[in-house]
Amino acid sequence: MSSRARVATDFSSVTGALPRTEGILNLTPAEAAEYLSKGAILVDLREAYETNFRVFEVPQTIHLPWTLFSKGFERLPRDRPLVLADASGIYGREAARMLRNAGFTNIAKMAGGMIDWDREGLPVRRDPLFELSGQCACKLKTRTGKNPLLDKNAVVIDPSREESP
Repeated sequence: MSSRARVATDFSSVTGALPRTEGILNLTPAEAAEYLSKGAILVDLREAYETNFRVFEVPQTIHLPWTLFSKGFERLPRDRPLVLADASGIYGREAARMLRNAGFTNIAKMAGGMIDWDREGLPVRRDPLFELSGQCACKLKTRTGKNPLLDKNAVVIDPSREESP
């Protein structure tokens, strides 16, 4: 087991720079980066097309797109602190509420999502060849069709498959 996995963060006892929402801890991107470096897992709620071009550069990530979240969140680890993040902070609140209602206790959400994370200069992996292009959101695609930025250590939850992270 790595040293990251042994660090015990209890978000219920953390006081962050932002107020809690419905009892759920809100973290600034800088605060989230600190907890992620200490063993928390980032749950990236962005859709596949939103992860092209740039991804969070953090030790552990689980990709569970918001559109699949309600079918796949039960497979998230309950024994590790989870930080929920999306593109701009919109879906994290509802995802955190769903996790709390399902009995998850060690959760936080990152305010501002990838937009604020990137704006604050926190680590991001980029590949300009995979920047999205298209006339409108419904036609966005990469130039080559796949995402090389998702490394082999990232976990992708697919509710249509039975294995868990």
